[in-house]
Amino acid sequence: MKIKEAMQFINSFGKSGKRVEDLSRFQFLMDRLGNPQDSLRFVHVAGTNGKGSTVRMIARALMQTGYRTGEFTSPFMLCYNDRIRVNGENISDEEIAEIVPEIMNAVRYREDAGYSQFEITTALAFIWFKRIGCDVVVLETGVGGLLDCTNIIKAPYATVITSISYDHTALLGNTIYEIAAQKAGIIKQGSTVIMAPENPPEAQSAVRHKAALCGDRLIVPDLDKVAVEGCDFSGNTFRYKGTLYRTKMMGAHQIINAVTAIETLNILREQGFSLSDLNIYDGIRLAEVTARCQIIGTKPLILVDGAHNPAGMRAFADIVRGIPNYPKVLVIGMLEEKDFEKTVREIAPYADGAVCVDGFHPKSVFSGRLQPMFKVSCYETVENSLKKAVGMAGENGLVMVCGSLYLAAEVLKRCRLQ
Repeated sequence: MKIKEAMQFINSFGKSGKRVEDLSRFQFLMDRLGNPQDSLRFVHVAGTNGKGSTVRMIARALMQTGYRTGEFTSPFMLCYNDRIRVNGENISDEEIAEIVPEIMNAVRYREDAGYSQFEITTALAFIWFKRIGCDVVVLETGVGGLLDCTNIIKAPYATVITSISYDHTALLGNTIYEIAAQKAGIIKQGSTVIMAPENPPEAQSAVRHKAALCGDRLIVPDLDKVAVEGCDFSGNTFRYKGTLYRTKMMGAHQIINAVTAIETLNILREQGFSLSDLNIYDGIRLAEVTARCQIIGTKPLILVDGAHNPAGMRAFADIVRGIPNYPKVLVIGMLEEKDFEKTVREIAPYADGAVCVDGFHPKSVFSGRLQPMFKVSCYETVENSLKKAVGMAGENGLVMVCGSLYLAAEVLKRCRLQ
């Protein structure tokens, strides 16, 4: 099979598939495929914000130690392959094309199942991770946790719950407790749970309840033991429990992600992983994720960030409000399914102008609904949006691309092709 045929098969599945009531349909598929996930060991990560960064920090530290480390994240950024990685390298087109026929044969046993593209991708990832012989896989959920197909795995080495806030409310619930309960659905008896600090009390309650039901130890990093020494474009420098750490990714929220990763790595060390203090330090220091406050230009300063919900945009706003470059110009587009009005309100006060875009995704918000939310705004196509914003900002300004990971990916792809 050629990669074009393989991708045609993958893309023939919808983003959500038929409504999920339990994991039985995915279990049926994995049974037909020989349950490759049962031969793997995992660190399982759920949450609203911070999942990708926390996954990368944990995986990078394990790689520094020499473990063959798989990473599964979503959505993909620059190409489909970049959501499935081993030791930092994407799965190849050839490997995808080799595995897809096996999945095609398994799907034929239940063609009316209504599988989602995410389920097909997860199955592909499990097969590849087993074939390549991963020592450990750092596995990010798609949406939620309880009914997410990644939850088919057995009890992982560690269960990680990152920052929880409002997102995907139509699927997960209308309250923080309901959303957190869905995320906490990945907690299984026989694992250790690490929850990011500064979560809302309702989220903490839901996670604590599930951990107690499973008889699992729950660890929450102690922010009283964090001392921040520096926070700028080069990242963060801080001490946690007296030990010095640095992050390459900027923003105070990355310290939250880092201490969550550090506690997770300490749990792995307790379970026999030969992680040195230097391995953990380097993992935190070297980790970086595409479109997480990524600098792609300096005159003007251009930042690309995937912030797409109120909490994520608030963290991004905390960074940009301290940047002295003026004027500050947004390139912004959002999806209908997000709380785009509340999200935009988090960043609008720090924007001197905004270039509103749509058309980067079938569910993108019509730009005319975004424009009135800014003091100065205009509409531009995705193709010309960055050029327009750079012209508005001038050499001493700041351009901020945000609102959707899909928009961030489109901008980054176009920059790469230039």
